[in-house]
Amino acid sequence: MHAYRTHVVIVDPDYTVLKGLPFRVGQSVEVVLLEEQEDSTKKDLVADFSEIEWLRSVATNPVFDFLADAEEDIYSQADGKSLKL
Repeated sequence: MHAYRTHVVIVDPDYTVLKGLPFRVGQSVEVVLLEEQEDSTKKDLVADFSEIEWLRSVATNPVFDFLADAEEDIYSQADGKSLKL
């Protein structure tokens, strides 16, 4: 069984049109409608952090320590062109 996902906005709860489906005429398909729900946990977590807290956490996270390594500075100004506006 192959799955196909599309998103529609219900305008009329008694009539909904699905267009551009990848199925043959006469082919039998199962239709399951799921209400989209926001991921409130993730949304609440993001809302709880201020921009300063995000910047502080990124600046102190050891996963970014490699950026301070001089060997990572593989490009110089000679590698690029001046930006003229």
